Amino acid sequence: MSSRFERSVPVLLAVLAAVATLSGCPGAPRPLPGAPVDAGEDLPRTIEPEAFDASSVPEEARQDALLSVRILIEELNGIIRRKDYDAWLSRLSEEYVEHFSRPPVLEELSKAKTLQRQGITLTTLLDYFLYVVYPSRQFDRVDDIEFVAADRVKAITVTPKGERLVLYELAKYGDTWKISIGRQP
Repeated sequence: MSSRFERSVPVLLAVLAAVATLSGCPGAPRPLPGAPVDAGEDLPRTIEPEAFDASSVPEEARQDALLSVRILIEELNGIIRRKDYDAWLSRLSEEYVEHFSRPPVLEELSKAKTLQRQGITLTTLLDYFLYVVYPSRQFDRVDDIEFVAADRVKAITVTPKGERLVLYELAKYGDTWKISIGRQP
């Protein structure tokens, strides 16, 4: 009996993964549009993204992006200090808005000790802006950027101890950089 059970575990896991994917479960893997489905596999595969070579970005393009990102962060600092939610919203990518508007994400963020001490529960993107972004993002400084794709960068600040910290993940839409969510290279 146990050997039959052990043989059925991979099939059960594959079925559960498929159900989670189809039901829109947060964090569940999603098939790529148009990707062929291999019915013979027991477990879902992850597709490795193509590696991006950051050194392939010309220095002039890198410097232009760094200047644009610094200007954006300065604008964001002022927007955040004024608590101008609508202006902040216009600097966000759709994927960012969608992600940080999800109830499970807001629920998880609400578990932060700072918010719990203040009795704050995040229920909307506006709550996230007022109680997370506003207190922590008014005086950011960009020291460097790291390209993770031709149209995606990490805005980096360097601490006095020399630590490189990611302030924002940004994506370029046309000629405009917007705050985005990170994607693993």
